[in-house]
Amino acid sequence: MYLAAMTHRDELFDLALRWLNDDLAPTDGRAITRIFLYESAVSAVVVNRVIAFLSRLFKGPLRLERIRQKQALRRRLIQYLPRPGERSRQLIHQFEKDPEYFFPRLPIDALLVTSVDSQLAAIGRIKRLSRMAEKVSFRLVETLFREIQAEARRIADRRAAATGLLLTDLVSSEKEMQDDFTAAEAVVVGRFRSQNVLISRAALTINDLLGFKIIGAPELLEQVPALLDQAAGITVLESEKHTGAYNAVNMLVEIELPAPGELAAHLEQFDWSIARQRGLDPAAAKQGFMDYLAQGADAVRMEIILSTYNELMESEFGRSLHELRILRLRHRQTYCGPLKQNAGYLIEYLLALASSPTVSISEIPIKMYGRYLPEAIATLKCALHGNDIDGGLLSTFCLQQDCLGQFCSPGSVLR
Repeated sequence: MYLAAMTHRDELFDLALRWLNDDLAPTDGRAITRIFLYESAVSAVVVNRVIAFLSRLFKGPLRLERIRQKQALRRRLIQYLPRPGERSRQLIHQFEKDPEYFFPRLPIDALLVTSVDSQLAAIGRIKRLSRMAEKVSFRLVETLFREIQAEARRIADRRAAATGLLLTDLVSSEKEMQDDFTAAEAVVVGRFRSQNVLISRAALTINDLLGFKIIGAPELLEQVPALLDQAAGITVLESEKHTGAYNAVNMLVEIELPAPGELAAHLEQFDWSIARQRGLDPAAAKQGFMDYLAQGADAVRMEIILSTYNELMESEFGRSLHELRILRLRHRQTYCGPLKQNAGYLIEYLLALASSPTVSISEIPIKMYGRYLPEAIATLKCALHGNDIDGGLLSTFCLQQDCLGQFCSPGSVLR
């Protein structure tokens, strides 16, 4: 995965590619943990740069509120909605009538930004572990699916040649085409087993790990691109206007970072005690921060979305409900074979390792060429936190002939 919001994105990409090829270095666990710890500090500077821009855009100081659950965010949006029209009132009524229909307990990590006069200005967010793993696996599977298709064509070409035909003249049955695909899939899986898979950074680039949605009237939003270009240290790289069920402008921006010394000074008050929760020594983590900054990129990328109040309501309550767009994307996946599943499992485990107190593992427990059930992955992630998944009540059932003494006092009679 190539996470453009990180300064050490190249190091993380190289490590992830090795993991896909089942190649573990002894220091990988510590390296993953270190990257995500330090990048969490760097992201504070990036967020502050965007907040400063928003303060100029909305002409005044802003209030910030961290929100951890989607239902709480939706209730805040209703609270800060200016002058709701008939459509907005209808959407709010539907929400209040059946809030369970709106994915209420979905965990999020969002920053609600409002002006001093309680005007909704923006929503910042960082993608959660599971969504990031899913996005990376989608990108990876797109690449692998093309490889499988190309290999299937080569297999079909050999079948055609064996009968003296060109591939364009070969008529294949449904079973023959399925057999070709299965054989091609096995070839690609074999490349992972032999540690021989190369994937480009472009194929696994994720630009929206960090993002802000700026909300305002159309005339205000029209000014944003030009104002961003005028802002020191911010460059608009791409801009795409979406129309239809989802209406918004998505921009990819690059944020320049201060020099390492200045950046470290900005973060002098960063609470390094969090390092202990991730298995690292806080003092050593603080001491190594300057070297880390000196070796990283001097700019990061993030997404900025421009949305009106009405379109925000549609994306959170109406026709373009964000969670339903995610579900439709999942259902539209062309390839759903074991490579897709394993890619998601592997990336999710890697990210879980970064957030856990474990910094050393003896092997990569998920192989791209293996077969796993979700229960096994859940157990692996729990083990990173020193926990076992226990059946609770089921674990008290006896599977050994001599185990009754564990549950029955001496002299008791089992009736």
